[in-house]
Amino acid sequence: MNRIRLMLAILAGKTFIIISRLLGNQGSSFPGKIARRIYPAVLMELAAQVKGKIIVITGTNGKTTTSNMVARIINESNATLIHNQSGANMIPGITTAFIEKSGLTGRKKFEYALLETDEAHVPLLLKELNPSLLLITNFFSDQLDRFGELDNIIKKIKAAVNNREIDLLLNADDPLTAHFHDLTSLRRYYFGFTATSYDSYDSQESREGRYCIICGQKLEYQRYHYAGLGKFNCPECGNHNPELNFTGHNLVMASHIELMVDNIKITSPYQGFDNAYNIIAAVATARILGINEQDIQKGIADYQPQAGRMETFYINGRPAVLILVKNPTGLNQSLNTVIQDISLKNLFFALNDNQGDGRDISWIWDADIEVIEEEQHRIKQVVCSGWRSGDMALRVKYAGYPVERIAIKSNLKEAIEHITSLESEVVYLFSTYSALFKCRKILERMSDVRDRKPEAESMRSEG
Repeated sequence: MNRIRLMLAILAGKTFIIISRLLGNQGSSFPGKIARRIYPAVLMELAAQVKGKIIVITGTNGKTTTSNMVARIINESNATLIHNQSGANMIPGITTAFIEKSGLTGRKKFEYALLETDEAHVPLLLKELNPSLLLITNFFSDQLDRFGELDNIIKKIKAAVNNREIDLLLNADDPLTAHFHDLTSLRRYYFGFTATSYDSYDSQESREGRYCIICGQKLEYQRYHYAGLGKFNCPECGNHNPELNFTGHNLVMASHIELMVDNIKITSPYQGFDNAYNIIAAVATARILGINEQDIQKGIADYQPQAGRMETFYINGRPAVLILVKNPTGLNQSLNTVIQDISLKNLFFALNDNQGDGRDISWIWDADIEVIEEEQHRIKQVVCSGWRSGDMALRVKYAGYPVERIAIKSNLKEAIEHITSLESEVVYLFSTYSALFKCRKILERMSDVRDRKPEAESMRSEG
C-alpha cells in the first residue's frame, strides 16, 4: 500500500512541476506540498535512495550561492546529484527537488543530495533524513518577525544535531557559529581567513556576535573581515576563533575574486568579501567529499552568478546587475561591492514586506545606506519600487542622497523600464525576495543578449 501511495505522490508531484512551469512559475514548493499530502513519508523514502552523502547547507547569508557552487563542483566530478537549485529551501521545496529527479517508482539511486535550507528549518529537515554533513555559513539577524532571535534558532540547531552521526563544517570567523565546539560528540571542521588587505580594525556595522556567547562579556577583535566576522577573543573566558581546517589567504578582489584555499588557487567571477566566504565554504565542502583539486577549480571558475546573486543582464548594451538583499549585513556587503565599481551608475531598490520577505522592514535603517551619499558623484539616480517604495525612498533621503534624484515608482515593470532608460554605464538592482523573480522575468524579457560572458564587458573597478 505504501509503495502505491509513494508512486502516486511522485506522479502527482511530477505533474504539478510540469504544470507550474508551463504557467511560468518556478514549480518548486507546491508540487512537494501536494505529494506530501498524498504520502507524508515521501521525502524520507526518496532520501533513503541516496547511496552516498547528504549535505545540508544553512546559514543567514550565502547558502544559495554556496550550494550552487558545490553543485557545480559535484557535476564536474560526474557524480549523480539531487539539489534544490531553485532556492526553495523549506521542506516542500526540498521534497519537490527529490521528486523531480526520482523515477516514478522511487527506486532511482543517487550519489549525493545537496540541500539548502533556512536556519529555522534545520530541525524539521533532520527529522526526515540523515545528512552526513551540515555546513553553516554564518549567523546574522534576518527576518526576526518570522524566525525569532538568533540565540533561539542556534539553540534549536544545536539540539537537533547533538548526539547524531553528522559532521559539521563551520565558519571559524563567526563567533555565533564557532562556539559549536561544545558539541563534543560531533566531528567539526572549520573554515576562515587569515589577515587580508581588506580588513578593518574598527567596524560600525551591526554585529550580532559582539558579545561572547559563552559568558556574555564583550568580545575583543584584532581585525574585522566584514560585519562581525574576524579575529576575536573573549577577555573573560578566553573564547576565540577555533583552529582552521581550511584556510583562505592571498585574497584579491577586483572585478572578480582570486584567493588560495590552503594550497589550491581559486578564481571566481564573483565579487565581494561575502562571496569570498561562500567560495571557501564550497571548496571546504568539496574537499571533505574527496573531490579532486581540478574539478574544484573548474567548478568555481565556470560558475556564473545567477538567480539574483549579482546576476547580469544586458539592456540597451549596458549591464544591469540583479542582487538579492534581505538583511542589513547582506545589503552592506552588496553596497560595498557597488561602491568599488567606479562606473557611472544608477540604483534601483525593490522593497516588499510580504511573508517571504518578513513583515518588519525596519532593518533598512540598520544598513549603512549612507555610502550612497558619499558616492553620489557616480550614482546619478535612485529609483525605489515595490510595496514599500516610499519607505525605501525615505531611507535614501535620510542617508543624505539628493531628494531631487530619488524617484518612487511602485510598479516593478515601470520602475525597471525607467531606470534602465536613464543615462549610466551600469544599473544595480537590489530586490527583496518576493520581488526578485518578478524583477528577473522583466529583465529577461528586456535583455538584448543572453548568457553574455562577463569578460566581454567587465565592470571597471578600483580593486
